[in-house]
Amino acid sequence: MEKNKIKNFIVTRQQWIGFVILIAALFYAYITVLFESEEIALDIIYAILFVFLIVGLVRQFIRESDESKKIRFNDLDALFVIIAVFFTYSLSHFLGISVVLASSMTGLLGYFLVKKHQLAVYCGSFAGMVSVSLFGFLEVSVLALVCAFIFILTKPLFKGYGGKLGTVAFLSSLIVHSIFADDFITVSISFNTFLLILTTILGVLITFYFKHFFKVSAVFASALPSFIFALIFICFIPEHYDYVVVYFSASFIGMSSEKRLKNVYYVLLSGIVLGLIYDLFIEFFNGLGGKLGLMAMISVIITSGISMLLDKMKKRRRGKVYE
Repeated sequence: MEKNKIKNFIVTRQQWIGFVILIAALFYAYITVLFESEEIALDIIYAILFVFLIVGLVRQFIRESDESKKIRFNDLDALFVIIAVFFTYSLSHFLGISVVLASSMTGLLGYFLVKKHQLAVYCGSFAGMVSVSLFGFLEVSVLALVCAFIFILTKPLFKGYGGKLGTVAFLSSLIVHSIFADDFITVSISFNTFLLILTTILGVLITFYFKHFFKVSAVFASALPSFIFALIFICFIPEHYDYVVVYFSASFIGMSSEKRLKNVYYVLLSGIVLGLIYDLFIEFFNGLGGKLGLMAMISVIITSGISMLLDKMKKRRRGKVYE
């Protein structure tokens, strides 16, 4: 009798397989960079944000526990993930198109040509942003298959959280990188803190309100402004192109639903959080696809954790008022 209960639980709640995989990626990434800052004050801030990350994950765990979800293998979703990986990789590394333009262009094509599978296309485009110095044709082939599998495995999870597609791409490229390579690319970039946070806030706000005001898909709301933003910088201020990458990452937060970012204050907060952790992650995991989405998802979950604690504080205050 007990065995039947366990079997029934596994069959009806298959989402836990994908859930464990996603949180493992989030924890691994954040713990890897935690306390790497040379300033104690920043270490304390990142440690506090890590606590909120845990709170946000616990909140989502409770939400997922309320539903029974089965994994549905969709061959077309898998196919479009694979196609998008190769298409984005080819645009970037064989035609010399910037990775942001390549990914956003692929996302727009997915939106216009295969709306039903646009999320799969956008996810694959993030995985295709990998560096050619780490991923050759063989590695990209394996990456495409791994990304398609993890996308399907995690599709019913973390709905409404911006950055989830990038996190899937990050996890996929991390797994493949661990098999075929040893080192990451060394990148040294210095950002103006004010401009960095301003860019993350703009990226979140523009995408979020473009999506909800014009009632367009999250993919279109992220891909179109990012494509335009990248073109402007490439044509007029190429020396500051790094801020295009920052904007692209922030746009993934803007893909979140209103259930996850309930008002403008939380939208702004998520942008600020991204600005803080972007500076922390800048030297790590370079060359992998999906890193920008990973940072976006971490920011949304941290913001969700903060909102959860604030909601509880409000309820307690109201309770005291009515006592």
